[in-house]
Formats: sequence, C-alpha cells, structure tokens
Amino acid sequence: MTVNAKDMTSTTQTQSPVRSWTQKLVQSSDLGMAPVIAALIVIWVVFEILNPHFLTPRNISNLSAQIVVTGTLALAETFVILLGMIDLSIGWSSVVAAAVFSVTTVFLNWPVWPCVGLGIGASVIVGLLQGLLVSRVGVPSFVVSLGGAMIAEGVSLAMLTPHGGSIPLSDNLSTMIGTLNIAPTWSWILSLGLFAVFAGVMVSQHMGRMKRGAGEGHSVFFVKLAALFVLLVAAVGTLCAYRGVPWLLLIFLGALFACAFVTKSTRFGRHLYAVGGNAEASRRSGINVRFIQLAAFTIAGALVGLGGLLDAARLGVASATVGDSDIMLNAVAAAVIGGTSLFGGRGSVYGALFGALVIASVTNGMDLIGAPSSIRFGVEGAILLVAITIDTLLRQRRLRSGRV
Repeated sequence: MTVNAKDMTSTTQTQSPVRSWTQKLVQSSDLGMAPVIAALIVIWVVFEILNPHFLTPRNISNLSAQIVVTGTLALAETFVILLGMIDLSIGWSSVVAAAVFSVTTVFLNWPVWPCVGLGIGASVIVGLLQGLLVSRVGVPSFVVSLGGAMIAEGVSLAMLTPHGGSIPLSDNLSTMIGTLNIAPTWSWILSLGLFAVFAGVMVSQHMGRMKRGAGEGHSVFFVKLAALFVLLVAAVGTLCAYRGVPWLLLIFLGALFACAFVTKSTRFGRHLYAVGGNAEASRRSGINVRFIQLAAFTIAGALVGLGGLLDAARLGVASATVGDSDIMLNAVAAAVIGGTSLFGGRGSVYGALFGALVIASVTNGMDLIGAPSSIRFGVEGAILLVAITIDTLLRQRRLRSGRV
C-alpha cells in the first residue's frame, strides 16, 4: 500500500496544534522546564509514598515558605547566568542587606521602610561594583564575585560580631511578613487578581506575536494558560485549607512576575539573552554589551537584598551564620536545575521557582522521613549533575545542528 504526498500533506495539516507542539518538544534541543517539572512530580510522588504527611496542607504551606529565599536568590543568579557568568557573592551579600536593616532598625531606631531601602541598597552597591569590574575592566565574574563574597563577609561580620553574631528583629513588618499568612478570603482575591494581571500581559504578548506570524498557536497558548490556572487554584486551595498564602510567598511571586516581565517583554530582556548567547555578535549588532552586563549585576544585587531581608524576616534574626550555610550553593543549583543554561542565553526566570521547589522538596522530604543530611546532599548533588549534563548534551546537539 502506498501513500502519496497529497495524503501525507493532508495528514500533517489535520494534526492538532497541541500534538504538533508535543512532537516539537520531544525532538527539540531546548526542553525548557519540562525535565525539572517531571523531576518535581517524581520527587513528590516518592515522598508521598514514603510519608503520607508530605502533601498535607500544613506541609505544603511550610514548603511554600521554604522556597522563598532560595527562589529569590535563584532569580538573582538567573540574571547573571543568562550572561554566561556566575555570582558567588549572593550568600554574603544577602547577609549585608539583613545586617544593615537590623542595625538601622534595632539600634538606630530608624523607620522601617527607609531601612528596607537601605538594606536592599547595600546589596545593590555590591552588585553594581562587581558589574563595573566585569563590564568595564573585563575581570572574570568568578574572580570578581569570589572577592566580592569575601568583602561582603568582612562587612557583615564587622556589623554583627559586636552583637554576638546575630541581631533579633523586633519590628512589626518583619514579624508579619516572616510569620503570618494572608487570610483565606484575601488569599483568593490577591492570587486571582495577580493571575488576572499575568494572564492579561501574556494574552497581549501572544496576540502581538501572532500578528507578526511568530506565535505558537491559540490552542497551545490557551491550554498552557488554563493549566497554569488549574495549578494556581489547586495551590491556593491547598494553602487556604491550612492558614492561607504566606506573605513570604506572595512577595516572592510578585518579584518573579516582575522579573518575567523584564526578561520577556522589554528590550533589555531581549538584549540580555542576546548578549548571553553571543556577546561579540551582540556588540556588532549595536547592543551596548557593557550596559547590559552592568544592569544584570545591579538587578541581581537588588534581588539578593530582597532575599536577605526575607530570610531575616523568616528567621526573625539577622545572622552571620547564614553566609556560612549552603544558601549560595542552593541558589545556584536552583537556577541551573530550573533550566537556565550555564553557557548563557537560554533559560527562564520561572525556572528559579521550579528549581527552588526541587531543592526544598528534597530537603523537606528527607526531614520528614528522618534521612541524614549526607543523603540529602547526595541527592541534591545528583539532581544538579543530571541537570548540567542535560544542558551540556543539548548544547552539543545545537552545535552539531548549527543552531548556536
């Protein structure tokens, strides 16, 4: 039996857009966040089998608060990694922000909101100085950020050591953000309102791409949007079954959507990906590469400062021990596990959310089953190695096909 070209063409034309997108995903050399989402599902299923308390509303609420600091710092790291660079100072830079905030509020009795600006501003200065050395002088980011981490550690210890290495926070804002949840009714109102704004922006962008002939098709787009809405309803419903959405999570999601808008809907975002993909080609096409690099490090500094303040609010104290913990390693791992390529130019800020979920889920699940830290570190390291290996293999595939 033979099949002529006309029949084959007809079959291709009648193929559903969703099925066509699925086949492209399987054959693509850029899988995006599909692997990390699959890994997250497997992790949740395994831990739910090992401990039925893992997916209870109370534990999901705890998990949602645990991802905030790692996720915020992973957002910062994503901006730098998209350039094909690395920032090793985010751990201690976040401590600088918390230390400045605690000293000014507790000992100087300054108003809380100006102190929030000062704390974030301190880490912005760290990011700005590192960005200047990288973009203007050409010093490798690894060396610059390593030196920046040491300087930030010294500054943090100078502020915190005279007070025993930590300063308890006592202001009402930190207490509310770090310990309280939004009432269920307001959780629904704020979550649905935030999604409505997000959906409006996404639909507007989709329509613009369709007019230019670059869209992915209405069916695929609205299936994705509907899936996100279902996930939102399930997540908010689960959190409201306990105490509601944590303030920490709401602030993180606001930062996440703001970063998504910057990277996906602005000229700066497009240039950021272009510079990360090929800095020399971007320079020759008229992009101010130095400015993009400087801006990326500065934005990362602001996000690091936010992460430091959220961590201090969650713990109720600004502590130097945070800098010596694995906070920086977890943030870098979350960004990479979330699909951001270490080679630059590929990835999404949404990957910071899913990568942080993977890290926090492993930690939370191991704690529930009473596993030692040695096993937790081993599992997280294995997941990171798998993510980097997949990224490397896909890059090699793109190189062979001439797509890089």
